[in-house]
Amino acid sequence: MNLLVVILIQASFYALLGMGYVLIYRATRVLNLAHGDLMVFGAYVFFQTLAASGGNLTLAIVAAAAGAALLGALVYFGVMRPLASYPVAVGVLATIALGLVLRTLVTLIWTAQTRYPAQFVGQLGGPIPLLPGVTISAIDLMIVAASIIAMIGFPVLLRLSTVGIEMRGVAENAVLAAQRGINIHRINALSWAAAAMMAAVAGMFFSIKVRLGPDIWYVGLAGFAPALIGGMDSLRGVVIGAVIVAAAEVLAALFIAPQVAMAAPFLVLLVALWIRPWGIFGSREQLERI
Repeated sequence: MNLLVVILIQASFYALLGMGYVLIYRATRVLNLAHGDLMVFGAYVFFQTLAASGGNLTLAIVAAAAGAALLGALVYFGVMRPLASYPVAVGVLATIALGLVLRTLVTLIWTAQTRYPAQFVGQLGGPIPLLPGVTISAIDLMIVAASIIAMIGFPVLLRLSTVGIEMRGVAENAVLAAQRGINIHRINALSWAAAAMMAAVAGMFFSIKVRLGPDIWYVGLAGFAPALIGGMDSLRGVVIGAVIVAAAEVLAALFIAPQVAMAAPFLVLLVALWIRPWGIFGSREQLERI
C-alpha cells in the first residue's frame, strides 16, 4: 500500500508538469523545452519571497505563481509571437535557447548554491494518517490536492468559461477563430501564462520536498514524458501518462537502482514513441522528420 501511495504522489507531481506542456501545445503546437527552466524560475521566486517575508507561505505562493504567469506571457509576446509565421521546428529551437538564457539568468541572480526552502516552512505539520499503517506528509498531500484541483479545474474551465471556449477554438483552428473575432495572441499568451504558473507550483513543491538549484531543470523536462505518452493535446491523457511514468520511476528505484530511476521517464518515453508516437489519447497527426 505504501508503494501505491508513493506512485500516486509522484504521478500527481508529473501530472502538474505534463499539463503545462499540453496547454502550450494545444494552443500553439509548440513543444516547450524551456518548461523545466520556467519551473526553476518560479521556485526561486518562491524561495526569495519566503526568505524576504520571514516564511510567509501564502505570500510566497502568490508571488511565485504571479511572477511565473507574467514571465510566461512575456515569453509568448517577446519570443514566440514574432516566430508565429515560421515552421514549428523554429519555435521548438527557440524554447531551447530560451531555456539556456533563463538558466544563465537564474545562476547569475541566485548563484548555483543549493537552497532548501523547507527551512522556512518547517515540516508543514507532522505525518498525516491516510490509511491504517499508511501516512503521508503534508507537502505530499498538497501535491496530490493541487494535481486533483488542476485535473478537475482545467477541463471545467475549458468547457464552461468564455476564455476556455476561446482556448478550445484556437486549439482546433486558429485561423477560423481569428476570423470569428477571437484575439488568438491573447489566448496564446494566457496559455503560456497558465502553463508557467503550473510549472512554478510544481517547482515550489519539489524545492520544499527535495532541494532548489539551477540544475533541477531536468526534473521539469521529465514532465514531457507523461504529456507525450498520454497525448500532447489531451489533458486526460496526461493523467494516464503520469501514472505510467511514476510507476516506472518508483519501481526502477526500488528494484534496480536510483540512478536508473532518473532515466526511467525517458526510457518509457522511447518505448511510447516506438509504439504510439501521438499518445494514448492524442490525435493522430502527420509526423515530420526534423
